[in-house]
Amino acid sequence: MKTTIKKLEALQTSLEEKIEQRQEDFDNKSEKWQESEKGEKHQEITDKFTEILDQVSEWISDLESF
Repeated sequence: MKTTIKKLEALQTSLEEKIEQRQEDFDNKSEKWQESEKGEKHQEITDKFTEILDQVSEWISDLESF
């Protein structure tokens, strides 16, 4: 069980870094780009990564309770 939790924690860290990087990239773009189709798609993907991160965090909590 500990091995699984450690792997999920590594995934969690990786996702956190990816989300932070994507958000920083988004914030550094012009407002015009942010509102463009590309900007909106970028944000949709970032939001999806955030949903996955939330799920991974929940799995870790669930496994730690055993």
